Amino acid sequence: MEITGVILAGGRSRRMGADKALLMLEGKPLIAYSAARLSSITEHVVIACGEEERRAYRMFHLPLIPDIYPGLGPLAGLHAALQGSHTEWVAVLACDLPFASEGLFLHMLEIAYGGGDIQAVVPVTSEGRVQPLLALYNRSILPILEKFLSRRQLRVMEFLDVLDVHYVRDSDYEEGTRTHTFSLMNMNTPEDYAAALKLAPLHPDDSSVQ
Repeated sequence: MEITGVILAGGRSRRMGADKALLMLEGKPLIAYSAARLSSITEHVVIACGEEERRAYRMFHLPLIPDIYPGLGPLAGLHAALQGSHTEWVAVLACDLPFASEGLFLHMLEIAYGGGDIQAVVPVTSEGRVQPLLALYNRSILPILEKFLSRRQLRVMEFLDVLDVHYVRDSDYEEGTRTHTFSLMNMNTPEDYAAALKLAPLHPDDSSVQ
């Protein structure tokens, strides 16, 4: 089954104070980590971003998909990804999740491949924190998503509440107890970024990041 890999980028990054996608980690921009991870599971990788960021992201030589609902946050990026995809499933990865593991994505893909009525596969920490921006979504959710956006209902968790979601925990797959916490660590603030800079040398090396 073919999938589309979508990097969610170009958010306003108010708390960070800078474009998170271009922040450097171990000598590479964060968005390069997202591109490398998604490229390890699919040949079809695109960047969903706003019009303002399109010029800055051209250096990555990936197709750029502009938001159809600009300025409406992650759900707008997910909508653009699904609208621009011709595959049944999309794998989304926000640019501020540089430690996402291939094992987690492969496990989620196995669940998606299993069929049934699942509309999304989303990881959750042992403390119950859901990470909807490192996930798989079925294209069938597009009409529901459009309704949310047209009504300006922009809370991602409220959107998940109306979907048939399979939640993945660290105990569900072989490498989970080792990498799950790293995978779900995102960066919203300068403090988060500083913590990631310290933790990066401890993370398993990913030679595919260019």
